[in-house]
Amino acid sequence: MWDPKPSWVSLTTTQQTELDAFAQMPGWRLVSKDSIPTVFPNSFRTKLDSAVMIAAPTSSGGTYLVCNALRADFRTRSVDQEPFAIIYHSTGADPSGMFLHHGNWPDRTQPPPSDFWDHVRESGVGDYFLTNPPSGLTSGALDQLPPGHREAFDSAVSYYRSQRREGSE
Repeated sequence: MWDPKPSWVSLTTTQQTELDAFAQMPGWRLVSKDSIPTVFPNSFRTKLDSAVMIAAPTSSGGTYLVCNALRADFRTRSVDQEPFAIIYHSTGADPSGMFLHHGNWPDRTQPPPSDFWDHVRESGVGDYFLTNPPSGLTSGALDQLPPGHREAFDSAVSYYRSQRREGSE
């Protein structure tokens, strides 16, 4: 399995504003392909089905926000998780965020349901999991995160914190 690789991106004001709406309430929710923040590049967005937006408070009154995108991997006929993490301080969003590529947490890569590829063939990649949520839920409290997403959140936050030790929490 690959070692996780963080990559940092500077956020535009527009991207920070897009992410703001998701950081307001703790918990998680599944969002459509069209609602995935534009911090994900267009070339990558074409492979995304949907994303799980996860917001959790920090110990210092801020908020961690992770957008865990679900990417169709045609080569391996699987669905991979691709998290993007950012922290919100009391003064607002951090000016940069972090993608965590090639994660190795449990359930990061999963075989999709048998009718997933039929949906992709008929309609293209996008929004299959909104009508067929893997956990039967499209939102919930942090303790109700679907399999793999808690681990994605924890991994992304851990890598984020390890790189931002200078008081970003």
